[in-house]
Amino acid sequence: MAVTVTVLADHKGYTTPKVSGDEYYVDANINCDANDNTGMLVTAAELGLRTINAVIVTGVEEIGHDARAIVAEGGGYESGSSFKLILSTGTAAQSGTSDEGSVRVRVYGNL
Repeated sequence: MAVTVTVLADHKGYTTPKVSGDEYYVDANINCDANDNTGMLVTAAELGLRTINAVIVTGVEEIGHDARAIVAEGGGYESGSSFKLILSTGTAAQSGTSDEGSVRVRVYGNL
C-alpha cells in the first residue's frame, strides 16, 4: 500500500512532535494512493516518533469515506511503532491504484 505522510505545521509553523503530558503528539495528513482490505501501514518514524500509543482520525477528504486505525482483539495496533489505516465507504473498503483521498490523524507516542 502506498501512502504519503505529511506532518502538519502548528499555529507557529512547527512540524515537530509536541509534548502532551508524558507523551508527544503529531498532527498529520496521510494521502492514500492505494488501499485494500489489509490497510495502509504508517510508521512512527514517518511521524517523527519512536513509538505509537494512540491514533485518532480527525478528518477525511472524501464525503462518505470512513477511516479508522485497525486494532487487534486486545486493542493493540500493528506494532508499538506502526499502525494500519483502512478507508471504507459503508461496508466496502476502497480498492484501486489511484488516489483514494486523504485522512487527517493525531498520533500520540514517544520520541
